[in-house]
Amino acid sequence: MNRFMSRITLMAFTIAALTSATSCSLMQKNDATAHFSGEGKCPMCGTIFSNHHVQQTSTVDKTFLKEILAKDYSIKQYDFEPKRMVWKDDSITTSQESLVPFFKSTNIRGNKSIVPMQAMVTDHNNNDLYLYFTEDAKQQPLELRLRLQYYADDPLEYNHMVFQIDGFDYEFTPLNIARGQGEGINIWEQSDDPLRTTDKDLVYAMSHCEHWAQVKLNGADGMTHVKLISKDQIESFKRTVQLYLLRGGSFN
Repeated sequence: MNRFMSRITLMAFTIAALTSATSCSLMQKNDATAHFSGEGKCPMCGTIFSNHHVQQTSTVDKTFLKEILAKDYSIKQYDFEPKRMVWKDDSITTSQESLVPFFKSTNIRGNKSIVPMQAMVTDHNNNDLYLYFTEDAKQQPLELRLRLQYYADDPLEYNHMVFQIDGFDYEFTPLNIARGQGEGINIWEQSDDPLRTTDKDLVYAMSHCEHWAQVKLNGADGMTHVKLISKDQIESFKRTVQLYLLRGGSFN
């Protein structure tokens, strides 16, 4: 019976050793085999211990883990919020000489007008949106104007515009609107209006757009039409405002 209990005790120590062993401090020379932790007879080296000290060893590279734990995962607050653009008297760094090649002189409604080179003023069968300004006989700027040309097979009869520029709305109500019949079933609609002091924020936003812009035309019976504004058009807005100001134009 005593012999049976001894074997049971030895087996218990052995199982405990195999299930909980890592590496002991009495490893034999040149032997990397892990010894057990606990009390009793070590199945590897055969020594009986009453207090078997354990030396923890690991070959795992903890550098990456330390880097992860050292990172700051707190939510940072940034003092940035998109704002609706308002008129500012910005300094103009370009010159009239560098801007002039992008414009041409023409006659609109009996007034000498400086318009973007690509503008098709006399044609009705095209869609366009641009800024231009009129001059007197001494080449002094008079009015900065907004001209929109709409051509399609579906009458819109627009009477209100909402410019959406970098996420903000700028409204404009055209007053000088003309409409007519185009080729076939097509119709044309055009508006040509001066920009006043109350339109300064719109002018600034049009000439300082950084990301995207579009104009929504509100027409009769709740009809709407959205026209995307290209980067080339935005650049044209900017050049027109710059030339207008450099030649003495003002909103004040």
